Amino acid sequence: MRILFDSGIPKVNENWFKDYDWFDFYRDAKEAIPPNMPEARGRGVTITCFVDANHAGNQSDRRSQTGVLIFINKAPIHWFSKRQPTVEG
Repeated sequence: MRILFDSGIPKVNENWFKDYDWFDFYRDAKEAIPPNMPEARGRGVTITCFVDANHAGNQSDRRSQTGVLIFINKAPIHWFSKRQPTVEG
């Protein structure tokens, strides 16, 4: 077996997502930025996480599989896959 990685950036259509105004729920929310935070140096970093699940996909016991991939600047740094221990009805 082998794992293949596509280094391209996924194209996401922003029209798939609704734009919500959360001001009524988080009226007093402010970003906590430390006053002694250093200036950014170098290039920016992009962190991307992909999560998928195969619900009841195993033909023999109908258990689900969950997978997670985490990338930093297109390079996979962490991956995880787990077959669920129980079947939910």
